[in-house]
Amino acid sequence: MSKHSLVPTGTVDLHELDDLRADVRAFAREQQAAGTSRTVDSWLTGWNEEFTRALAARGWIGMTVPIEYGGHGRSHVERYVVTEELLAAGAPVAAHWIADRQIVPSLLKYGTELQRRRFLPAIARGECFFGIGMSEPDSGSDLASVRSRAAKVDGGWQIDGAKVWTSGAHRADAFICLVRTAPQDPDHRHDGLSQFIVDLRAPGVTVR
Repeated sequence: MSKHSLVPTGTVDLHELDDLRADVRAFAREQQAAGTSRTVDSWLTGWNEEFTRALAARGWIGMTVPIEYGGHGRSHVERYVVTEELLAAGAPVAAHWIADRQIVPSLLKYGTELQRRRFLPAIARGECFFGIGMSEPDSGSDLASVRSRAAKVDGGWQIDGAKVWTSGAHRADAFICLVRTAPQDPDHRHDGLSQFIVDLRAPGVTVR
């Protein structure tokens, strides 16, 4: 399958968007009436796996994931409407935020077929949560300076290093980790960088 076919296509009826927006608003009100907390920075601090599963049951997670990977094959505009309304309502979306917002498109564009089959359906069901392992103690926002390394070994890769600003890592199942797989070239500092999916419950992984 080509990469282009993984992106949902087609037009969206504006009246359908209005209906979708109304449905999300009503759902958010119902959840808040039932006791779901509301926070300004809900995408970061509002970790509520029960709420995530309720969204997934309505098809509002993994919306742009192709049906063949357990998603709903809907448009990015529809996903935008859902996201906008949930954030406006202060809904607790942190549990699935990174998985749905960043991991899904990364897997669709760069992931292997095995990775897509393993992670995308679980994300769409609201059962798989991700963090991000980019920055490091001495790197800040200069990701070209990361020192964590991955070396090829029998049976896979060995990763050595430390990451910071990994919000939700103590709750997440995995994170996407930026490491060096080749020595740094001072003239091309961004060369030799790779990303790995790391199981945060695997032996040798410590979350502090």
